[in-house]
Amino acid sequence: MLLAARAALATVTLVAVQLGHPLPSVARVGYIPSSDIEQIPRLRSCEPNTNCVSSGYLEPPNRYMSPLKTLSDKETAYGRAVRDLSALNSKVEGIAKDSYIHIEVPGTAPGSIDDVELLFANEGVVNVRCEARVTLPPPPFCVKKNCINGNMDQRTRVEEISRVLGLPAADSDRMKETAKWTPIFFNSDRVPDMLEYDDY
Repeated sequence: MLLAARAALATVTLVAVQLGHPLPSVARVGYIPSSDIEQIPRLRSCEPNTNCVSSGYLEPPNRYMSPLKTLSDKETAYGRAVRDLSALNSKVEGIAKDSYIHIEVPGTAPGSIDDVELLFANEGVVNVRCEARVTLPPPPFCVKKNCINGNMDQRTRVEEISRVLGLPAADSDRMKETAKWTPIFFNSDRVPDMLEYDDY
């Protein structure tokens, strides 16, 4: 009975997405506010099997995204971000006591919404999180340079916001110096022979 209900719900959801009228969705924001118990505000980790990226250090590679870095103090950077994002998007909500911003942006599925969250920390770091309200299957591969298969649309949304705010990724300098992108299918790197390894 439960499996039949789940199958029916999945079918209705798929038909609604394909017809451009996704089911009503609710924001699943990851914001955990500061309180007497939780002294420092934070963003939740992404749930498995969702279209979500986060700068949480425990995220697997397909859901991890580098935090952003600020070039000024937290309050100034937060104030500028609220001002600049509010000028571009009417769906911006800020919570000043925790330097937190929530932005609703158009999602990948027609008529859907993605929730982008920014949490400004004291060390010049901005933690990020972006989750789609309508989860779609990931594409089987990607051919774009620097592509990480999984949640590319959510990565793109965070990157667009970082460009608007002028906040680079915290690891951008290190990635330019040491990272090497290697395509999977048209790879010209030499594969080592098994004979080169000493197994005994």
